[in-house]
Amino acid sequence: MAAMGRLLRFSGKPKSIVSLLKETLSEDLLNEPLLLDHVKTEDYLTVALGIRSCSFLTIPAEFPDGNEMGRKIDELCMEDLQTVLNATPDKKGVLIRKLKMKIRKSFEEVVFASSAYKAHIEWSKKLCLQTYDVEVRPSIRELYLFRSLSVKKELGRLVSVRNAARERAMLSMSVSKKKASLAFPEELSSNYLVSVGKLLGYPSCCVQRYVNDRLLEDVGVEMRASRQVKELQEDEEAPNVYAYFARSFFPCEPRCRSARGMGRRTFDLLSDVNPELGDLYFECLRRNVEMVERYPELIRQYSEELKKRAQKTQ
Repeated sequence: MAAMGRLLRFSGKPKSIVSLLKETLSEDLLNEPLLLDHVKTEDYLTVALGIRSCSFLTIPAEFPDGNEMGRKIDELCMEDLQTVLNATPDKKGVLIRKLKMKIRKSFEEVVFASSAYKAHIEWSKKLCLQTYDVEVRPSIRELYLFRSLSVKKELGRLVSVRNAARERAMLSMSVSKKKASLAFPEELSSNYLVSVGKLLGYPSCCVQRYVNDRLLEDVGVEMRASRQVKELQEDEEAPNVYAYFARSFFPCEPRCRSARGMGRRTFDLLSDVNPELGDLYFECLRRNVEMVERYPELIRQYSEELKKRAQKTQ
């Protein structure tokens, strides 16, 4: 209701989001400490301004204090995890289910009650956005932002497709006694990947390259994208930063016309609303390129961290 209350009437018509942003809302958003810069620009504003129909952020990872939240959840569930690790095989199934329930409860206690989560929900209201949260794992969720009810319907369909793919993978694992080939088996479906890419507003050429990398070429998407950036730099050239218009998006090539067009349009609109927003977004684009370049290193660091955490529980 507070968000709707800000839609004051002007000349007999409700004010648009652009008008509100140009008045005071953009300054409020720029000064909001509980939303990361790329979340403000790439997730909230691209959808609010109609540049993309949908975006999402991973919680609590993309909260300013996400790492601390993750540690708190781990601490709350450590005793239950040790019980699972020490249990005999015949008792592990029941204990694992109890552990998952404990993790979900701890997530709600730590994340949903946090100031950061409340701020994200409040900003969705201020910008007239709807939210839809999806459990990825008991300790990780995706928070989707959108405006149209048709997007919510499509999200519900894609979540069902993903859950079905994971259930099939778990059944296959149980029958074969072998590990699943992917942590995210839904990425073995080209239809799923294309549907998600379209929903998130990614250029079709980039989506198709992603699908080819995952399914046909057997190439790590992250490794390919990193290699492309480095090869340009070796030739003393540079990727077009506008092509990296969203965090964790991989253009088909560093100067993709469609991708850079999306980034340039976003920059221009944000700059028109508030030049500081344009500057902030451009800095996010620069960081996106750096992250893509460093992906192999980041993946290695993540793997090492997982090993360390596993050793602590033994």
